[in-house]
Amino acid sequence: MAQLTDEQLASIAHDFYLSKLNIAEISQKYNLSRYLITKALDDAEMRGIVKIKITQGIKRNQVLERKFQKLFGLKEVFILKDSEHGSDDGETVVNFAAKQIQTYLQNTRIAGLTWGSTVRSVINNFNEENFNKLYFVQLLGHAINSNRRKNPLMQEVAEKFHAKSLGLPTPLYILNPKIIPALKKEPYFKVIENCYHNLDLLFTGLGTIESFKTNPFLDKNYGPRLFQNIPEEQVAGFIMGRPYNINGINGEFFSDFEKHICGISMNAITRTPIRFCIVRNRFKSKALLGALRSGIITHLVINDDLAQRVLREADQLLGG
Repeated sequence: MAQLTDEQLASIAHDFYLSKLNIAEISQKYNLSRYLITKALDDAEMRGIVKIKITQGIKRNQVLERKFQKLFGLKEVFILKDSEHGSDDGETVVNFAAKQIQTYLQNTRIAGLTWGSTVRSVINNFNEENFNKLYFVQLLGHAINSNRRKNPLMQEVAEKFHAKSLGLPTPLYILNPKIIPALKKEPYFKVIENCYHNLDLLFTGLGTIESFKTNPFLDKNYGPRLFQNIPEEQVAGFIMGRPYNINGINGEFFSDFEKHICGISMNAITRTPIRFCIVRNRFKSKALLGALRSGIITHLVINDDLAQRVLREADQLLGG
């Protein structure tokens, strides 16, 4: 096996010393034996990568990372320190997220993804590799009459990894709740639903009520029915097509919405062991807090500024 680079050694050391992953978890993440992980930690120390802190190109706020892990029960959280030129922070987040997700994809059979500009940016930042045994699956139907940034992305990501893909040629929302059970009886849907129940990993961004309204067709033709029993001011955000609030002990999903969603079920989502969420917009602090409180996220990539905003939102919510 080729010698690991300094950047790879730094990532492994960061996972072990700061993210507190154990050797077995790191071994699975990087698809390396436990012996090689242990040797990598020794090499990182010998090369001077590990001293009092881990040296690497992108600086992370390990204090905030540990706080987020404790507060929200995350498996892994990556909080990138803000650069001197804040305009680059969003691109830094998606670039870093792409590297982390690509590492996990090395040991993944079925990966699911949604749509949106953040997910597209992550895909654009992937490096081409040959994962010909990997399947990418579309988790949700398509947002009708949306712009290009919300187009299904499975084929694009599959081509990047020489992998296979399965799309879902249906609308995201269906007003008649009797149609979805009928669709699930179709042979194709049974194939894709089997993939949903065997996902190893999924990755997604976050939406808001404003992003829903940016699609005039969706807002006019679906909004009144979908939100007839949901006050819009209570919607903190959307994740995987589902709106949720920020009230109570935990963030809560609006159960009435579930019967209108064509795609992966909430049960299949929560059974997926690795659920990456990438948020680069610092104004989505309320949306992120609600999603974190719901427990739907296991792995998170954000920057320092957004993390601080989330903590302030949490303090205000609890009256601190």
